[in-house]
Amino acid sequence: FYRLTVGDFEVTALSDGTNMLPATKLLRGDPARIEDALKRDYLGDVVETSHNSFLVNTGAKLVLIDAGAGSLLGATTGQLVGNLRASGYRPEQVDELYLTHLHTDHVGGLMAGNDRVFPNAIVRVDKRDTDFWLSEASLRAAPAEARRFFEAAVASITPYMR
Repeated sequence: FYRLTVGDFEVTALSDGTNMLPATKLLRGDPARIEDALKRDYLGDVVETSHNSFLVNTGAKLVLIDAGAGSLLGATTGQLVGNLRASGYRPEQVDELYLTHLHTDHVGGLMAGNDRVFPNAIVRVDKRDTDFWLSEASLRAAPAEARRFFEAAVASITPYMR
């Protein structure tokens, strides 16, 4: 973890782990220019990407920004809770959880089996994201290979809905 002060807030960066991804999934543009840039920086076609969350201590409450991937992206992720504990906090201390969006690498850490990882947290997410990712119509319209992402969003968020 890494901690810094921003104004009156203490911000702690927490790693959930990393994944290796094809550069083509991360970069858009002219393929020849991308290949040249990767070669120039001694990078291959596959690059390591980091999954990070941020704990903001406002003095009045603890706000976690994104929940990481949990076990949904394999054995190299799911380190958020361990790093949260190493930084001196516990999951049950988190008051609010702000999700930037409902992709698997941001919501997968909300649940551990059937248990809420952050049992006391209120989860906040943009309505446009919930309207899309939690919609049966969106799930039905999604290509077969993308349906698991919708199912992961539903399984991760639903237990927190009141």
